[in-house]
Amino acid sequence: MSKQSGNVILGTLVGAAVGFAAGILLAPASGKDTRNLLGDKANEAKDAINDAANKTIASLKEVKESAERVIKNGSVKA
Repeated sequence: MSKQSGNVILGTLVGAAVGFAAGILLAPASGKDTRNLLGDKANEAKDAINDAANKTIASLKEVKESAERVIKNGSVKA
């Protein structure tokens, strides 16, 4: 990576961090309300990830059971 590319990436990251901090500090909600909102959003994201993981696990179990039935019944020919 060239020095110029590194500077662009660093500048972008610093700008994003400053923008985030300014947004939090200048938000119309109080600090407590902002923390509660961030906590609620984090919990919603966690719940969504858990739901997706549980659905994926259930789907994989169904595929496994189906494959076991096919193998047990000898429907697969080598």
